[in-house]
Amino acid sequence: MGPLELDVLTSFDYYYAETLSGRKLKISTTEQEGLNESVESLKKRIQNDFSQDSEVGDDFQLLHNGKMLSDQERLVERLLNDNNVLQVRRKSYSCFVEHLLSQQKSQWKKWVVRVICVIVGSLFISAMTQIQFHLPHAKEVPVTMQTFAVFLIASLLGWKMGMISVVLYLLEGIAGAPFFSSRGHGAHFMIGATSGYLYGFLLAAGLVGWLAERGNDRVYVFHWRSTFISMILGNLIIYIVGVPVLSHYIGMKLAVSKGLLPFLVGDLLKIILCTALIPSIWKLTAFIFNKDFSFKAGVALFDIKSNKK
Repeated sequence: MGPLELDVLTSFDYYYAETLSGRKLKISTTEQEGLNESVESLKKRIQNDFSQDSEVGDDFQLLHNGKMLSDQERLVERLLNDNNVLQVRRKSYSCFVEHLLSQQKSQWKKWVVRVICVIVGSLFISAMTQIQFHLPHAKEVPVTMQTFAVFLIASLLGWKMGMISVVLYLLEGIAGAPFFSSRGHGAHFMIGATSGYLYGFLLAAGLVGWLAERGNDRVYVFHWRSTFISMILGNLIIYIVGVPVLSHYIGMKLAVSKGLLPFLVGDLLKIILCTALIPSIWKLTAFIFNKDFSFKAGVALFDIKSNKK
């Protein structure tokens, strides 16, 4: 996951720290030190004020222009002008749902929401599976929104709840619910020629959800830790598992020509849709948080900023 970036907009009273999702955090300067505060002091105050914030936590490191700042360094004014950036890097983050739940004190309410999210996730996958369309280059092969649903649910729910949602979806189909492709159902789907793709969905959900909890879900493209890369890797997992299983029944040549090539264009379109949608959900929460909508795609593309008074 990419670093959590802090755009520091200085004043004599406050630091304004912008998270990777675009939320601006207001941090007051100390009366004693002003703009000559030490990095260690600032980190402690950030920990005290935002330790429950999933985008900050208490295990971050501060960087400036890609260089890690030591605790002894001073935040002199030359480091805190409008053209410079402080970065906060963490090894892991919370998924979107856990981020929303981080301010909820009641543990049982958290678990109720998690269970509901898993159930809704499984139903969403089943609903998207029934949406089919044909692309001009492969009119004989229907494209479904199944992988789009798996990637979206895994990114928003994280790897644990994402994988559980996929398992629940598979169990619902095995139990007789018409949730598989073309309203199919039954245990034979789990041992047939296309069963590898279903198992691939489970592994892909785990990978995409795990990468989302490293911050990939908050970056669009142009960075190796981004939503686009997560979706590509997730799709590769599905192919790596699905195509060999299919080849066991019809041979590798036909498996590639029938079970891989016709789906590449459709899968790319779904990856692009996920890449546009998932980070935008984070940006929308930032917009609600501070009325300041900032788009980032690994590099700064453009900003839409409201006039605040």
